[in-house]
Amino acid sequence: MKILFLHGWQSVPGSVKPTFLKAHGHEVINPKLSDEDFAEAVRIAQAEFDTHQPQAVVGSSRGGAVAMSINSGEARLVLLCPAWKKHGNARRVKPGTVILHSRADDVVPFADSEELVRNSGLPPSALVEVGDDHRLADPEPLRKMLAACGGAPVVLNPGDVVRVIVRKTAVFGLFCEYGTHEILVLIPEISWIPSFASCEQAAAVGDELEVKIVHIDRERNKIAGSVRALHPESDPWHGVWQLGVGDVLEATVVRWVEKADRCGDAGGYLLALRPAALVMLCGQEAGRLKSGDRVAVRVTAIDAHQGKVTVALVP
Repeated sequence: MKILFLHGWQSVPGSVKPTFLKAHGHEVINPKLSDEDFAEAVRIAQAEFDTHQPQAVVGSSRGGAVAMSINSGEARLVLLCPAWKKHGNARRVKPGTVILHSRADDVVPFADSEELVRNSGLPPSALVEVGDDHRLADPEPLRKMLAACGGAPVVLNPGDVVRVIVRKTAVFGLFCEYGTHEILVLIPEISWIPSFASCEQAAAVGDELEVKIVHIDRERNKIAGSVRALHPESDPWHGVWQLGVGDVLEATVVRWVEKADRCGDAGGYLLALRPAALVMLCGQEAGRLKSGDRVAVRVTAIDAHQGKVTVALVP
């Protein structure tokens, strides 16, 4: 794959991240951008894009703001701690963009990327929290950058964590794509809290998810993935996190569900109390909320035997 890598302020071509991408078989275009003139940096980046027509554009820090400011066509956009509030005028990114950011970043606030996701109408899964600093140059951030660019290992193994695209939805599961692999995520592996009777209520074709590979049948070429296995800390039944009736929590709107079984087949909003801890909010009108919104909800009922949690908006 051909990748245009746009470096950060006072960085140089050939640093750790583009070198890592090149070492994994990608052709990397890594131009020197002007540190002093943002408009000139954008001009250079656009010219390189137009000349080489890469399949992916990766922008790091200020380079992320540059990447947001060029016309990248159909290329995949991957932003690393993008400094969009400090440079340029772009305030949204296109669908399918992936953002990697460390909550411990002391240069560009993590909240800036949360705001960018909301501004752009991206699903919460578009923001990948990773790393311990602004540089994102440690093994895990580098691996996730590679995955976000579309790089897939030839062989997957149980325990691998990959970012997949939903290609087909069914009642019982999600058929997802990772490179040349098809990964099936069954309905119990999506959420610790059973909140839907069909996976068609949980995701749509084109959605992106981060999943952990939990089983591989190499003879039958079957791969099983799990969102839940990635987030044991979100288990409200057996873990440290405990839910109680009356608790007030901040939740993220995942999607509007036109016909939600938990709402008596009326419409409802699927909310994430935590990653892989999903609940259905009933009694609301379509269009009141949008994906990525943060809302306060109160737990109104818990059925531990069936694993059900009911919530209501806090007035």
